[in-house]
Amino acid sequence: MVDASVVSKWVLSGENYEENAAKLKAEYVAGNVDLSAPSFMVQEVTNSIWKAIKQKRITLETAQSALENLDALQINLYCINWMEACEELAIAAKNDLTVYDAAYLFLAEKMNAQVITADDKMCQKGKGQFRLLHLKDYV
Repeated sequence: MVDASVVSKWVLSGENYEENAAKLKAEYVAGNVDLSAPSFMVQEVTNSIWKAIKQKRITLETAQSALENLDALQINLYCINWMEACEELAIAAKNDLTVYDAAYLFLAEKMNAQVITADDKMCQKGKGQFRLLHLKDYV
């Protein structure tokens, strides 16, 4: 399981832990790891890229090309139904997380997978309860 904080680093240069993110992507492309995410990750990554466009870190054309390249990677994207959203909400409430972060944790738990993230808050609040790996520790 991979979250938007990691996938965004595949597109935007100058990010923290960019090399670790590139290594994860290479491992995925080589077929050594399987990556999944909730389907809304597409919008999360696109929003990060939009912010970078507004900051003039990347052009619209380069961003669109990058999104096409992300599509070609075919990360497994999962739609969450309303009943699963109830479980996400419980995780969010229990751990004081956004529902978006809780969705990654829920899906990882459901799939018996680990979440790889660069989100310090998610790692701190989910530590000991969920299988989380901070991108800085990806080797």
